[in-house]
Amino acid sequence: MADLKLTAARKSFGTIDVLHGIDLEVKDGEFVVFVGPSGCGKSTLLRMIAGLETLTSGEIFIDGGRVTHLPASDRGLAMVFQSYALYPHMSVAKNMAFALENMGLNRAEIDARVTRAATMLRLTDYLDRKPKQLSGGQRQRVAIGRAIVRDPKIF
Repeated sequence: MADLKLTAARKSFGTIDVLHGIDLEVKDGEFVVFVGPSGCGKSTLLRMIAGLETLTSGEIFIDGGRVTHLPASDRGLAMVFQSYALYPHMSVAKNMAFALENMGLNRAEIDARVTRAATMLRLTDYLDRKPKQLSGGQRQRVAIGRAIVRDPKIF
């Protein structure tokens, strides 16, 4: 895992300020939860950290390196979406392996990571199934597994 730091992070949509100068430090190994009412900016903050949303101003650092303008793919983060974001035409195993294949990992490493995550999440019996054949909880575990296999700096 890695340290995360936000300094004076702001987000505006037009003339509406959504996040007002967020300063946050999360040390390696810490667990942080953002709590608040619907529409208060929790998801926007997470999307900014992940690189899926640009900051209006401020900075983001991961392990001391400035990542504010880096694309999401270069930040070493994994994010699990509320809607699961699974590929419906792929099996559970393929969903979990997809990012690893795109990273160019060899088949043995991909299989080992998928097996490890599937075992941890109790998904080994479902690896050949498609998302539509799973319950909501099982789909959520697949989405978590897809993030875990990438061995992200920040999860």
